[in-house]
Order: sequence, then C-alpha cells, then structure tokens
Amino acid sequence: MDFQEKLKEFFLRQYKDGLEKSNLFIAFEPIGCMIDELDPADPQSKTRANEQLSILAERLPAIQESMTFGSSRFTDIWETMVYSSTFRENLVADAEKEDYRKIFNQAKAETIAKLEQGKRASVVTATGSYYLVTGQPDAWYNKDASVWISKSFSQKIPEQVDEPDKPFRFDLKWKRIDQTKLSTSVQQQFEGLIKRNPAIEKTQWHESLAKQQLNMNLLQVKTQQIRRPAINFQVKPMLVSESKPLLIKPLLSKRLAMTQMLQQDKLLIQQQPEADRFELSFDYCMVNLRRDWFDRSLLNCSKLWYAKALEKNFFSNGMKDSSNEGELKCMTTAMILVKNLKISANWSTQDLAHSEESMSLGFFNIADSRINSKNELINPGIQALGWICEVFPALPSISDPILFE
Repeated sequence: MDFQEKLKEFFLRQYKDGLEKSNLFIAFEPIGCMIDELDPADPQSKTRANEQLSILAERLPAIQESMTFGSSRFTDIWETMVYSSTFRENLVADAEKEDYRKIFNQAKAETIAKLEQGKRASVVTATGSYYLVTGQPDAWYNKDASVWISKSFSQKIPEQVDEPDKPFRFDLKWKRIDQTKLSTSVQQQFEGLIKRNPAIEKTQWHESLAKQQLNMNLLQVKTQQIRRPAINFQVKPMLVSESKPLLIKPLLSKRLAMTQMLQQDKLLIQQQPEADRFELSFDYCMVNLRRDWFDRSLLNCSKLWYAKALEKNFFSNGMKDSSNEGELKCMTTAMILVKNLKISANWSTQDLAHSEESMSLGFFNIADSRINSKNELINPGIQALGWICEVFPALPSISDPILFE
C-alpha cells in the first residue's frame, strides 16, 4: 500500500460523520498550506484565524485525490446560481402549480436572505472581502490547545510485519521549483516568496522573506484597505488604525496563488527520496467548516427550478468523478490540519541536498526546514493538509426551456 493511500484511509476514519454518504470525498493539498501563526493571548486572534479560514474556503475544488482549485470564488458562483434560479412553469399540472410555486419562492427567498446577511457580515482584508467561515473546534488555530491528537507512522520491514499491519511504500516525493522554467515576471509577481541565488543555482520558497517584504509594504497595504468601499459589519472588523495591523491576508493569498501557479504551469520538479526506514509523526485536528450564510433550501428542491440562460448541469452533473466539470461541482466541508511534523529516515547525501531546495515532501510543507543532526526533517507550524468535500447534485436539472429546448 502507498503511504498516501494509508494516510487517506486514516483520516477518513477520523472524520466525525464518516464518508458513508456517496457525495463526500477527501483530497490532499498539492503542498500543505501554512496557516499564519497567531498569539492566542491576542484578543484579535480568533477573528484573524477565521479570516484565514474564510479565504481558504472560497476556493472551488476539483474532484480528484490531489486538490486543485480554479480561479473562481465559491460565493460568486453560488450567488449566480441562486439569483438565476427560476420556477419551472411546465413541471406540474395547473391545479398544483401554485403550491409548488410557493415552495420554490420560499426556498429562494430563504437562500437570498441568508446570502444578504452573510454579505453584510463579510470580513474585509487587503485582498478583498470574504463571506465569513468559522471552524469547529473553535481553538483550531491554537498550537497549544487540547484539540490536537498525535499520530505516527513507521515504514516496517515486510518480514517483521503482522498480516493485519501491512507494510506501506513511502511514495512521497521531493518537490522543488524548476529554475530553468522560472521567468523574471514570475519572480517579480511573487517577490518575497521566491528567491533565486545564481551563485548556488538554487530556487527556494521563503516564508520568512515573504513576511519581511510585507512589513516593508505595510504603508501600501494600509492605503489599499482605506480606499476600499465600506461594508456594514455585523461582526467585529479588523480596523486599519489598530496598533497591530493585519498582514496575514496578503501573505496567505500570495502563497495560495503561488502554489496554484506552480501546479498549473508545471514548474515543479519531483524526485523520489533515496532513503528508507521512514518514520513520520504529527499532531492533527479535523476542523468542520461552518457557513451561517449558506442555505440548502434550493438544493433540496432542485427539480423545481432551472437557471436563466444556462444549460442543464452547468453547475454540477451530480457525479463524484472527473466527468463533473460544472462550475459549482462541490465545496469544502472540513479541513485536515497537522502540526509538529517530523520525518526521520536513513537519508542519503542527495536527500540532504533536496531537503534544502524543496518546498515539500509529497503534500507535507517543509519550506524553511532542513534535516538536522538527528536525521529529522521538522516543521512545527500548522498546515492545512487536506479537505473533506461534498459533491452537489445535478444543478440545474434541466436547461433554460426558452433558449435550449
């Protein structure tokens, strides 16, 4: 068994609702997304954590084991679907039409009311406004909270393994940026995250440099925030005049865009480690996402409506496979977090070099990490490793009868 498959099976068992429902699946980030560390003693830490979660939850995932995201935002497509939904006049006989119309109208009204409420409660960051998403347990962002559970894996020799505990193949690969394909424009676009050193011919991913760059650009960030239109908040906003200005969002959004670009443009080189006898441990936390502005009423009566000027299955065909190419095929419902990552093995000289150049080992983020004298590769920070996702039913179930039938 491959290690990725073994890890997937483990997290499926930990999900509180299980994955018995046929419309749920799990997928890992291509590179673990680092969560910016927060001070639990700071009264704004929970607000800032929820802002990070709101940004992450806006991404629209594809249906595959390695998580990829499109450029559209979840709430933008959701709004399009809700406001374009129209009652199917020819669905039922005239005697029952008004009863079904009332059901549809009520469902649409309830969904719009929740959306408008969520829009008023949106959080504003330097990169835009986001519908608020919160997580359970509340303390998921606190490294010292009691919500974390320890887990370890060991690559055992086959002849030493009992039948129920089958050995696994460690199939995680080093991922580093291919400097031969790295253009000047890309380096400029992600200044602070990518640094190319021609003296040693290495291209690396630098979290610390990104934070320094953001501090230098603080005045510009604050100016951008001031110029943005005001939003009527129902939750406490982050104010640009506070003594601790928010720098988390520009950094997080920049990292997400960087990872997506590296994947789409195939700028990563992957190489299998030469080491053996791997031992891997981490602390994990399963975070259930809560969107108070999200209403399922229209989903529950999806056969009562079509979307104006759109074809059948434009948003989703209801299938949990690659055939589902809809604009709103699924959404994230839970996040898998890990911290205190430690990987030890009989590393080769080549592995030592790769550890200094690589952004990740498989989906585990190891940026700014090195193999120490104890042969340990350590990243203590919190990273979003994967997601539990829900596939939407066929939406809409028919095409606009005026334009397509």
